[in-house]
Amino acid sequence: MNDLFEGNEYDFVEGDMLQEALRGDYSRSDTPEMVEFRAFFDTLPSEFFTADEFMILGPSNRPGGSCEGKNGLAPKSLWNNVKPLVKAMNLIRKELGASVQITNCFRSGTYNACVGGVPGSFHSRFQAADWICGAGNSAMLASAARAVRDAGGFSGGIGIYNSFVHVDVRGSNADWDNRS
Repeated sequence: MNDLFEGNEYDFVEGDMLQEALRGDYSRSDTPEMVEFRAFFDTLPSEFFTADEFMILGPSNRPGGSCEGKNGLAPKSLWNNVKPLVKAMNLIRKELGASVQITNCFRSGTYNACVGGVPGSFHSRFQAADWICGAGNSAMLASAARAVRDAGGFSGGIGIYNSFVHVDVRGSNADWDNRS
């Protein structure tokens, strides 16, 4: 894997379609896996996010989506990997002073390939999130993420895409701009 780039990810739909696509993700809320993940997540310091937001399956996974049904919940063996990501996303949210919506976090290998992610993506390790915010364009949002990273909030990658930002907690800093 190229450590400086997560791929030509395209797991995104616009506007109202995004809200509709992500709304269906919460229908699994009473599964035993989600109940257990929520209990785990409740032990983490998270001022702005819920467990369900980190188990979002991605807009392309929705019924009728280009990768319908190819994603699943992060396995329990990876749950500890998300801890630094939860911290980073809370700090970014605080920096922005505006609501942040995670659109994609964990990806199974099959789903990751389907949406154009690179093999070994930090999404497949439960160490990455793609997100949006109504408070600015992706370049401005990435700038806020860099301010948090530069202040020691996390160590990882920040990727700018046309309509979202990718953040991961790989342990070393990397930046890329994949806007067309």
